[in-house]
Amino acid sequence: MVSNQNLHEREESVLSSVIHQYVATAKPVGSQVIAEKMDVSSATIRHVLLDLEKKGFLTHPHTSAGRVPVDQGYRFYVDRLMQAKVLNLREKNQIEQEYVRAKEEVETLMRHTARILSAMTHLAGLAVFHVPQGISLDHFKIVAIDSRKILVILVLERGLMKEELVWLEAPADLREIQKITQLLNSRFGGKTLTQIRDSLLKEAESIKKKKLGIIETALKLIESALQFSGDEIHMEGASYLTEQPEFHNYQMMEQVIRLVEEKQPLVEILGRQWSRPGLMVEIGREFPQSFLRHFSFVHVPYYFQGKVVGALGVLGPTRMAYDRVAGVVRHMAGHLEAALIKREG
Repeated sequence: MVSNQNLHEREESVLSSVIHQYVATAKPVGSQVIAEKMDVSSATIRHVLLDLEKKGFLTHPHTSAGRVPVDQGYRFYVDRLMQAKVLNLREKNQIEQEYVRAKEEVETLMRHTARILSAMTHLAGLAVFHVPQGISLDHFKIVAIDSRKILVILVLERGLMKEELVWLEAPADLREIQKITQLLNSRFGGKTLTQIRDSLLKEAESIKKKKLGIIETALKLIESALQFSGDEIHMEGASYLTEQPEFHNYQMMEQVIRLVEEKQPLVEILGRQWSRPGLMVEIGREFPQSFLRHFSFVHVPYYFQGKVVGALGVLGPTRMAYDRVAGVVRHMAGHLEAALIKREG
């Protein structure tokens, strides 16, 4: 959503200054503070603040208090004034070192990326790996960790992989595992995940009735793996949200807990990235869900072989350092893309 209002240069400078000051202190911003920063009189700043309030960009919590930004003010700042900050060398090196510790499996990379996003912003970091339902299976790999624990690896087209640990109810020997692998690859190789799921649903009951041991085991092995969805979101650092002044009361804490437990509203928001790529910022009352209206969400897609395969984001209060967060999210998207390419090679 792009703000369609115009402000003159001084109004833009004052609005930007109020937002930066409020983000830093979480306290209403008085005219004197802005006047000192801009080297103009307090009377001039008071007049501009009043105009910005009349236009719906600021409000004041009490008659004598300073101003605080409202959603429309943040939106104008994000659309018209903000420039994403470039990370410094120390921060870039920190991210590089963190990625060295990450394993190559996609979901591990997602969790690790979410943790880094959270650590860099002190807000909630989110990452999702999106595999379109139309993508085809290249082949299965099945590795026996022991007689009851099996690692199922789905190797998809475009070099993408999904791993799933599966625990069996009864032990399986290595010869049976080899037969299962051959069976799965001959039966499902080249089919889409949707086709595999549909086929399993149709055949599951008859297989169970006939008690075909190998097939039953195969179903158990891939049932969990095929539950994989790009809509599964990894969230790290939600505890940072509870440290924000906005979320100290009981009602706001409940909203944070609800987000951690449900995640689905964020999944739906990130889903728009598959068709509308680019940095996006959702602010407060722009969310249709009422319990999200004290939050902002900055998110961006990342690519593999020229196609969007996921999205990264940072969730926090509307009082967010949008320029800083946008810079971190963009840098992390580029770093994750490089990690995926390296992993393929």
